[in-house]
Amino acid sequence: MNKWKKLKVRFWALSKIAMIIIILIWLAVAALTAHAFTTKQFIEQKINKNVIIQSTVFDYKTKALPYGVVGVEGVIFPKTQNVVDVYVKTAITADKPVTVKGNYSILLKLVAEGLWERTTTLKGRQNFNMKGESVEVINQKVSIDLGKIYSDIETISNKAIGHMPAKFLLHVIPVIEGDITFENRKINLESNTAMMFELSESQMMLSGENEYFWRTPVDEIKVVEYKLNLFNLMVPVPVYRYVSLSVFLIYSAFVLLVLISRKQIEIEHMTEDDKIEKRYRNRLVSVRQPIEFKDKTLIPLDSMKELVRISDEQDRGILKYRDDMEEKTYYCVIEDDYIYIYTVNEDNGKKKGLYNYMYDF
Repeated sequence: MNKWKKLKVRFWALSKIAMIIIILIWLAVAALTAHAFTTKQFIEQKINKNVIIQSTVFDYKTKALPYGVVGVEGVIFPKTQNVVDVYVKTAITADKPVTVKGNYSILLKLVAEGLWERTTTLKGRQNFNMKGESVEVINQKVSIDLGKIYSDIETISNKAIGHMPAKFLLHVIPVIEGDITFENRKINLESNTAMMFELSESQMMLSGENEYFWRTPVDEIKVVEYKLNLFNLMVPVPVYRYVSLSVFLIYSAFVLLVLISRKQIEIEHMTEDDKIEKRYRNRLVSVRQPIEFKDKTLIPLDSMKELVRISDEQDRGILKYRDDMEEKTYYCVIEDDYIYIYTVNEDNGKKKGLYNYMYDF
């Protein structure tokens, strides 16, 4: 029992700075515990297994212009360059082998803007089924007969429609159907490509893109157990939670013990004046001068409760006067010719009382 008293006194004697440090440590431990229980035990990890790139590239060639005539890049003159060879190359490259299966065909679309359009086949359906890290799906040359194109334009415009547009569009379109397979995943082959020309009476000019690329990463999502790096140790989340919770509970018990001990000693060493002041603070009226007892009938009381009861019954306030010389405190209720008084005669020095308490065992 004496050891417990000594421990309580030591806790009570802790300075304000020590108590602040204790509370700050408790807050840090609480934050650490909260972090432990909000940290996910399992996380999703993205693993790249392959990268697949599909590319389609167009190019063209025509006859050379007459000697001494320098042409403009991207411009074709149908009267002297009446045949255009278009080269279509579509390839699949990947970090790891893939299977490419499907078919393709190459179409030629002639469009008279706002009036009509016509589609013909330059290359019929071709099947393919290949495997590897680099697969060539299309490597094809097709020829466009501009003389026939202009003849068809004149026939359709003048005879069938009755109107000749000023500008036409010519599209070379590879139509690809199929997919790329890697392990158990299938990726559709892209087919939204075309080589486009603007066609007028005197020239044909390249417009639009002639290179297309698609990059498709193949990722796998794995659920793995998350581990924290604490002091170069990889600690699983359950261990982190268990340790932090244990430290939190033990330290919380210690903080609670300190607070309870300090409160108990504070209560044990309260003088009667302290207790009265704490309980009836709002009902007491402190006076600086001694209360005059002349011509009054003095009625001493045995307890403060009796004085409070009389104060309630008479609807009178309670006067308080402290005589430091005699170390007495007087509590009075004055009612006509009567003075009801309760006197407290005790040492109000807390430090002296604590000193005696510390060495009283």
